[in-house]
Amino acid sequence: MRPYTLLQRAALVLVLSSCPSFAAFQRIHAPDPRDPMAVEVFRLDNGLTVYLSENHETPRFSARIAVRAGSKHDPAESTGLAHYLEHLLFKGTTQLGTIDFEAERPHLERIAALYEQHFRETDPERRAAIYEEINRENQLAAQYAVPNEVDRLYNAMGAEGFNAYTWHEQTVYQVNLPINRLSQWAVIEAERFRQPIFRLFQPELEVVYEEKNRSLDNRDRLIGEAVDRLLFKRHPYGQQTTIGEVEHLKNPSLVNVQAYYDRNYVPGNMAIAISGAIDIDETIRLIDEHFSAWPARPVPEQPSWSEDPLRGAERVTVRYPGEEYVLLGFRLPGRNHPDADALKFVDMILDNSVAGLINLNLGQRQLVRGAGSWPEFLNDFGGQFLWGTPKEGQTLAEVEALLLEQVEHLKRGEFPDWLVPAILTDFGKMRKSAFESDDQRAELMVNAFIGSQEWDYVSGELDRLARLTKADIVRAANRYLGTDYVAGNRIDEKQDIPQIEKPGIDPIEIDPTRESAFARRVESMPVAPIEPEWIEPGRDYRRLPAGDGVTFTYVPNPVNDLFSLGITIDIGSRHDMRLPIAAELLDKAGTPRLDATALKEEWYRLGADFGITVGENETRITLSGPDSNLGPAWNLMFELLTAPQVDAETLEELKAILLAQRADAKKDFRTVIQALRQYNRYGTNSLYLRALTDVQLQALTVTELQGLVRGLTQYHRSVDYSGTVPEADVRAVITRVPESSTPRVAPPPYRQFAITAPQRDRVLVFDQAQAQAQVYIEYGDGLFDESATPLVNLFNDYFWGSMSGIVFQELREARALAYDAAGIYSAGARRNEQNLVIGYIGSQADKTTEALSAFLGLFNDMPASGDRFEATRESILSRYRTGKLTFREIAGAVRGWERLEVPIDPRPARFARLQETDLDDVVTFHREHARGRPRLISVLGDVARFDLESLRATADVEVMELNQLFSY
Repeated sequence: MRPYTLLQRAALVLVLSSCPSFAAFQRIHAPDPRDPMAVEVFRLDNGLTVYLSENHETPRFSARIAVRAGSKHDPAESTGLAHYLEHLLFKGTTQLGTIDFEAERPHLERIAALYEQHFRETDPERRAAIYEEINRENQLAAQYAVPNEVDRLYNAMGAEGFNAYTWHEQTVYQVNLPINRLSQWAVIEAERFRQPIFRLFQPELEVVYEEKNRSLDNRDRLIGEAVDRLLFKRHPYGQQTTIGEVEHLKNPSLVNVQAYYDRNYVPGNMAIAISGAIDIDETIRLIDEHFSAWPARPVPEQPSWSEDPLRGAERVTVRYPGEEYVLLGFRLPGRNHPDADALKFVDMILDNSVAGLINLNLGQRQLVRGAGSWPEFLNDFGGQFLWGTPKEGQTLAEVEALLLEQVEHLKRGEFPDWLVPAILTDFGKMRKSAFESDDQRAELMVNAFIGSQEWDYVSGELDRLARLTKADIVRAANRYLGTDYVAGNRIDEKQDIPQIEKPGIDPIEIDPTRESAFARRVESMPVAPIEPEWIEPGRDYRRLPAGDGVTFTYVPNPVNDLFSLGITIDIGSRHDMRLPIAAELLDKAGTPRLDATALKEEWYRLGADFGITVGENETRITLSGPDSNLGPAWNLMFELLTAPQVDAETLEELKAILLAQRADAKKDFRTVIQALRQYNRYGTNSLYLRALTDVQLQALTVTELQGLVRGLTQYHRSVDYSGTVPEADVRAVITRVPESSTPRVAPPPYRQFAITAPQRDRVLVFDQAQAQAQVYIEYGDGLFDESATPLVNLFNDYFWGSMSGIVFQELREARALAYDAAGIYSAGARRNEQNLVIGYIGSQADKTTEALSAFLGLFNDMPASGDRFEATRESILSRYRTGKLTFREIAGAVRGWERLEVPIDPRPARFARLQETDLDDVVTFHREHARGRPRLISVLGDVARFDLESLRATADVEVMELNQLFSY
């Protein structure tokens, strides 16, 4: 089909949008009583597939619009098109995102023509001249644009998770909204996909460059793509990256993007999936009313590829400083192959995080630093991947051999018979847990569509898995995990970083008062109000006596038979830096009755998950699983906590692993930037300077670390439980522990560190060659004040916000300086804790100074807009109205409110105060809490590529070395 021109397409959409369209639809799948989601599937006459599932736990719904078009459909000479298009579908249409399309159109057509000249031109000077002309034309077109208007609309409605993603087979657009916005959602999305206009393409292209830069700094993505290139020598899974190749990103074609849209974005190739507080009959009629206007068009034929067999072990090496890593890839069949179910068991027998062959034989015994596996099932092929990191002095070849040894155990059936039913229980737990979330429920439906799977096939997965035998699993392992595989080695050497030069783009002026006529019509649609639901003690949760020094919170679970239980003890790493190491050693421990391996096996038999996390001021012990096993799981947990058994050799091995991890962490930019921020914020109280030195680590003994774990049970603690076991029975379980002869004691006082307060901006720089610089702007403010909470909410949404917030709009949309620009005014978590302001931007190295300057400018001069404020306030109020806490969230919320010493529930008062605020309040808050404040600025990046000297005029600048940031 010949693509429409912009003029033809604009005329067509004006005809189609003149009135709603109704057409017949068919129910192609009725609800099945055995399906917990009771999914119904429909198909409109134009071919659009619709999946609907009711879930009334919260007054919201999660919606996905999925397209069977991803990076595997990109032309080989122009990769990244699917991902480009994902970005451009946020830019609006002939009606949305513009104040005058007829005036804007000639400039957009000129830009498209210029990009085609740029695409075909080979002379560098001529290409540069064309790009300058594109920049000028972009400025003319931008005077009519309303950037991110769709996000503004959704944000004002109280949206959450408004975003999209692209992968090999699909592009998916998602949003979570209050249920009273369902009609507005239908109007917006029907328009959004009916006729997209690719405005503001030039700055968005720069944003995609920044996303590519981020991927070039991602060590796991680099090794994964290298292995895929050998595993799939013909298929785009291996030969094309989703973001696109650098040479293609530099040379895009809007004509190709348009052709991709016209070919793939047709109703028969798309689906809607909604889960939430909907009425299915009303919802399908609403969808029919609005989405039947999409004209039926031929569905593109899905391409196919053949692959040559792998021949032995094929190898590839990637260079990246820091932790070395081996990644093994075995080629599998696609997701709909008859062996796919057995292969899911294959992966879980290798690695289920607790009792798999890799977990017990390698991780528990500390034969490697770390190891695991994961499967990937795509439509055409799949892959089974095994990974491992070496200990000090261990080679990657040795790690590979250990991984392959576990594969051989599996292929010989050398695993216990009980493991198969235990894995089936684990699959059931994961499915039940997913059903608690509308977002995950919607994603399950999307996956069914992308995989061309009947819903009965999806909902019947556990029944199919239950019919598989150990022999079936061993057969599949032997068929696919042979001697033909790809081995990728990531070695500790400096990586090559392709350079993308900063182009000349003039900032776009963003006028927050602009609004399209379409947006005004959407906003004027009648909306039935939703009354907020607050937490009420005694109704939503209960406090019960549970012995000396124990606070017990009980929350009923109305959804399934999975319990979650947590123990919180107010002592953490700020009190004792040995605690995190004690927690790691506990993972290698057994009990007087069970050795470490038998203990892990027992956890998995029970279907229970045990964990311990040490934070700065609290230690959190968690337990979860089927309610039927609450008692045995609790007893096993306290058996471990009160009498952990581990030998000195295990501790010495752990020390060696921790020392190697520390050495590699100092080469990892993610750790270094955190250490730089901590030093900037707290000086010698930095987490990384308070850490045990290598000498102190080496001196640790089993006795002292076990003593720290046993000592946790002697402190006052809070216990929270959510499940279906009656509260009296839960209380009987949690009080059934050995009591000490001495009363429990209060934990040590909450430990705070004052945030450094410089006299003027202080910039700490760490020089590291990377594609993207990491920039943080921070400073401390006053102490937590409950009366200020509503204004903090408003400021965060107005200033930082989402895609329609000032920071995102000015730094990404107007100046194309980053893929990600964000921040928060973080109020203290305790009544007298200091507040902290954090801003972040990740920017191409040669944009660093410009990005920092622009960000600081917003701190000092925040644009004030009444329209933007009203949208912000309405967004927050809407989230209050529909922000019903789920049963899993209640205990944590109550614990947080108690620490702040505020009423339970404080949200009604905050809600009322929000309705009394105005723009002047936000402007005043910015003036008093942001403007002119001396800031702590941390920058990690390639100093050779940005102007460090220009910063010295207004800030104290210091280039830091590793030995200043780490104690080890």
